[in-house]
This record gives sequence, C-alpha cells and structure tokens, in this order.
Amino acid sequence: MNRKHQRAEMALHRERVSDSFQELLAGTEDLLRSTASYTGSEIEAARARLRRQLADARESAGEWEGVARERARRASAYADEYVHEHAWKSVGVAALVGALLGCCLMAGGRR
Repeated sequence: MNRKHQRAEMALHRERVSDSFQELLAGTEDLLRSTASYTGSEIEAARARLRRQLADARESAGEWEGVARERARRASAYADEYVHEHAWKSVGVAALVGALLGCCLMAGGRR
C-alpha cells in the first residue's frame, strides 16, 4: 500500500469514528431530554451520572484530537526534516537504481 492510500484510509477511519462519536453524543443528549419528565431519585441519579460521563467523553475526545494532531504535526516535521537532510542520498540512490535498470534492460535486449 502506498502512503497516499494509507493517508486516505486513515482519514476515512478518522471521519467514521468522529461521526460515530457525534451520533453517540447526540443520541445520549436526546435520551436525556426525552426522560426529563420522569421523576424519582434513581432516574435523577442516572441522569446526573450520564451527564458526567458525557462531559468526560467530550473532554477525552478533545484530548485525543489534540494528541493526534500533535503526533501528526511531529511526524510531518520529522519527514520534512529527513527529506531535507538526505536529499542528495535520495537522488543518488534513484540515479543508481536507474542506471542499473538501464544496464539490465540493455543487456536483455542484446540476447
């Protein structure tokens, strides 16, 4: 798999996870609203616990997003630095591979 395909696949997975999480949050909020008319200490305690869990989930999602963004930024910076530091090595290796491939093709044509 090439890197472009991997990045596209990762972006698709990230979107799916984000969409699923947003649907979960929306469904939970709808559930809280629809049960607002119910009374009782157990229901109130369950609602309060669900609200806390929902707030914690939102906070965690924000943290995960921040961590993922920072990791992606560092990986991008590292890749950029590597390419700039080793540009001539990359060009040299590509030239050598091209020369070897050319020699093999020319030798194959003589037979």
